[in-house]
Amino acid sequence: MGETVKVDDRGRILIPAEIRRKIGNKVFSVEMTDKDTIVLRAVKDRGALADRIKSISLVGDPDRAYVDAAAVKDRYGGIRTDDN
Repeated sequence: MGETVKVDDRGRILIPAEIRRKIGNKVFSVEMTDKDTIVLRAVKDRGALADRIKSISLVGDPDRAYVDAAAVKDRYGGIRTDDN
């Protein structure tokens, strides 16, 4: 089990020094898994993840590039509004 820590008046939680030294990171991801469980994970290399995300490119279908989205929506029962 771990140590018990408190949240300060600004919402911060202090990670004990011994744990910080073992982990060696300053960047963490925080995840809430259920109503009363929070998982804190050290992020190893944010740069590599950012590079992978940047390399993702979305490519449309060139055969359908001319299709008007509003016309397709109307054809399939969508409601067209001219508010935009």
